[in-house]
Amino acid sequence: MTPEDPSIEDVGARLLAVRLLEVLGGLDLTSADGRAGIGSLLSEIERLSPGAVLQQAARIELRALGWSGSRGGSVPDLHGAS
Repeated sequence: MTPEDPSIEDVGARLLAVRLLEVLGGLDLTSADGRAGIGSLLSEIERLSPGAVLQQAARIELRALGWSGSRGGSVPDLHGAS
């Protein structure tokens, strides 16, 4: 390991954030329970991995604009970049 490598805690927090993002995809926002839980989940994701929610939203927007990644590669993963 080098000093530039992320700590085990950072990696664990990022993995947890990814899992929480996956859970968000399964929420039924038409139900009261789904609506009640989304704010808490988003807050926890942002706490564990700052910027993860905005990064995911940007990816969705890029895909909606038709960016297939054919010219510039896939949608870049900027999470954790400095």
